[in-house]
Amino acid sequence: MMNKVLYCVGIVLLICSACEQSRVKNAALPMTEQLIGSENASVDSLVFQDKMIRIYKIDSISFFKERQQADYRRDTIASISDVKVARKLLQGRVIFGDYIPGKDMEIDTLLEGNLIAQVRLNDGRLLTAGKTEGAIDLLENVFVKYFPSEEILLLEGGHTTDQAIDLRQGKWDVEEIGNLDYVYFSKHKKYRLNGMFNGQECSSYFLQKKENEVYLTYAQIPLDWTDNFELCTLKEIFWKEDRQVYFRNFFYGAPDDERAGFYRVDIIAEN
Repeated sequence: MMNKVLYCVGIVLLICSACEQSRVKNAALPMTEQLIGSENASVDSLVFQDKMIRIYKIDSISFFKERQQADYRRDTIASISDVKVARKLLQGRVIFGDYIPGKDMEIDTLLEGNLIAQVRLNDGRLLTAGKTEGAIDLLENVFVKYFPSEEILLLEGGHTTDQAIDLRQGKWDVEEIGNLDYVYFSKHKKYRLNGMFNGQECSSYFLQKKENEVYLTYAQIPLDWTDNFELCTLKEIFWKEDRQVYFRNFFYGAPDDERAGFYRVDIIAEN
């Protein structure tokens, strides 16, 4: 009889021990999951900062999560690439033509072509091919398109470089005007990302801020912050509200370049 009692007590103790081990094992699961989650948690790495912006390198999980949640739709700027239509719209302001046969540095305005012989800016100043010193060299650029809403002419120079003329503001510095095909507006269009191709491997980018119904340069997006350039071609761009813009950095011909990755730019100050 005593042996049966001891046997039963032993069975009960074994069952209790197993239950306790099960509870301990199950109690450890949340901690394990927490550790795994912390290993995969996003870590934003600050790679550049000035008085206007901060640039962070972020992981792909954070990037795609933000892109999925972003309430963002890109608004493009309407343009006209048909030189015949542009000529009619710009009559009296821009004179088009083509090279005189055998004279590559002279333009015949009686010929139909995508060269520009003269531009009259809104303030009355004239840019004349081959004659206006200190201005854009019209003889070495061809018409690409016209953006009527902003009165900007996009031209193309050697090595497919972007050039531009802003009739409204009287500017011809492409680093201030940009190529409007690059533009991505922030949610409420207070800011926009702009850029241009300068004939090298990578494009250049900058932020503009809306002031009195025109967009003015706000901050440059540096291509490098170490000895080598880090940014090259920005893809998969989107804004979060008016203060953060996300993008993927890409290298054509070398998509696996270690500098490729995902970034976020934060606007931190205002002029």
